[in-house]
Amino acid sequence: MARRDVFENWFRYVNGVTETSSFGRDQREVEFESSSRTTGHHFGFESSSNFRGHESSERMTSTNRGEVREITASKCQRLADIIGGEVIAAAPVCTVMRLRDINATILGRRTRSPLALPFMLSFENNGLNLGESVVLQKELNRFIAALRKRGLIVTAFHNHWLFENPRLMYIHWENVGMSAEEFARNSISAAREAGLF
Repeated sequence: MARRDVFENWFRYVNGVTETSSFGRDQREVEFESSSRTTGHHFGFESSSNFRGHESSERMTSTNRGEVREITASKCQRLADIIGGEVIAAAPVCTVMRLRDINATILGRRTRSPLALPFMLSFENNGLNLGESVVLQKELNRFIAALRKRGLIVTAFHNHWLFENPRLMYIHWENVGMSAEEFARNSISAAREAGLF
């Protein structure tokens, strides 16, 4: 099986994709970013706009596609409070983060770096919500399932570091259509369900 097919199949499985076109391709047009354009084990995926949760009417109640929302500094702080974290940047994109409590080393040295241990969310005024978190291998499947259950699209998981202990993996998720507050609540709720916090 070609490398592209392996990762398309993984992506379909993780995100519950079952519909295929007459050509056997997923109608959601999963696009694999070839390993020649990436490093390590990072596999990026792009999709068209008809992912479950992306244009579904139940998820579009607070931010219609293309509608501008204003995320002020005070609203950004409220979003940080939802996850029990802090504001990293309020403008031009609200970015909030909470560190995971993992006793990790890189190259034999203890790390508390936000680059190594983040649970991070960003909220853009155009309605785009993004998330990234460090996860342990044993947490990965539970966290993917918890994110998907809440209508969030899992887009990638990969490593960042070499010679770390324990093995640290990083997972990414996204959504358009949820309010910033709903995305923050769903993200932290999924993390708690999976045992990250």
